[in-house]
Amino acid sequence: MGSGRRKVRVVMYAKPGCHLCEEAERVLATVECADLFELEIINIERDEELRRRYGEQIPVIVIEGTKAFTYRVDPREFCRQLRRLSNRAR
Repeated sequence: MGSGRRKVRVVMYAKPGCHLCEEAERVLATVECADLFELEIINIERDEELRRRYGEQIPVIVIEGTKAFTYRVDPREFCRQLRRLSNRAR
C-alpha cells in the first residue's frame, strides 16, 4: 500500500447459481480501478435476515455501507464512485 490510500470496502450480496451474481463478480474482477477496493462476497443463503432482505434482488453491491448497484454493475460508474471515495479518504 505504498500509495498511502486506504482501499474502499465493497460488499456484494449474492448466492450460488445466480448468473447475474457471477456476471457482477466478473465485472468487479476486471474493472480498471480494481486496485482501489477490497471485495467481500456474502452468500445471502447463509443468513435468514439477508435472504429476507435481498431475496431475488441480487446481486446487491454496497460501497462503504451505501447500496450502489442492484442486478448489474456499470463498470465506469463503479470506478467513478470508488475514485471519489478513495480521494476523499486520503
